[in-house]
Amino acid sequence: MGLGIFSIFIIPVLAAVILAIFLDRKSKAGYGKKLIISILFLLPFTYDIIITNLLGFYYCKIAPPHPKTLIAKKVAYPESIYWEDNVYPGFSKEDRELMIINYLDGEHLKTMALNGPENKKVYVYHLDRAIWKEFKKRYEAYVKQHPPKQDRFSGHGFDIYRAYAKEIMKTEKIYTKKSMPKTNYTVTFNEVKLNPFARHFLYSDETRVTENKTGKVIAYNRRYMHFFYNIFPDFELGDRYYDPDTLCGKRISLERGLFGYFGQFGSSLHEVDVSRKLYKKYIKGEK
Repeated sequence: MGLGIFSIFIIPVLAAVILAIFLDRKSKAGYGKKLIISILFLLPFTYDIIITNLLGFYYCKIAPPHPKTLIAKKVAYPESIYWEDNVYPGFSKEDRELMIINYLDGEHLKTMALNGPENKKVYVYHLDRAIWKEFKKRYEAYVKQHPPKQDRFSGHGFDIYRAYAKEIMKTEKIYTKKSMPKTNYTVTFNEVKLNPFARHFLYSDETRVTENKTGKVIAYNRRYMHFFYNIFPDFELGDRYYDPDTLCGKRISLERGLFGYFGQFGSSLHEVDVSRKLYKKYIKGEK
């Protein structure tokens, strides 16, 4: 809850004062009365700013866990990881391809397991390092002749990685959560259920990384996001569930900080941002 949040918090007060000064020039009524009228007039448009930041102060500064983000130890060579996303929920075929591109290199990570859509299946992929080297050479040769575009996800360069992902998808094996092979680490992503009142103003989720051999949580990130304010709606895109700036907790993928090199094409785990996915689920009523 830094200076930026404090500045937003005082906006209703400043707006009321400005409106009162304007009314003071137009009316003979007392200044105090005009200030009260101004506050009452602006309250329907600004009450959410006050409540959001009071709740944000409580959840960020008082409510556990403390700190909101923790990396107890970094792991350069995890070798095998199971990702379980219960917010999205699960990884679609396109998401699994993106995860292969971003994380599965056959050296740091050799085996990747991902829960499927609606958490009904677990998809497991294993990579031979030689396949990765072949595709990496093709990509680097292309980039030397064609400088990367501003959009990393367009052009033939990314198509090479797409082709690589599709090749790895051929190794796909499907299990249930009970029958899947053991992995060294488990990454879980869950929505934090706030109380009914707070859920009107804040959204929260948490990523946890467990070292399966010891059962210890070696990293977690609980973030709190606020919804777009009444006077500052989502003009830019118009289909996001929450504002991308966090009140507290890291905004980016925890895995990038924990496992170091991961995130070949960004920190996103899904092709469609979670905020937009939840907008369709909670606002538009789609599932």
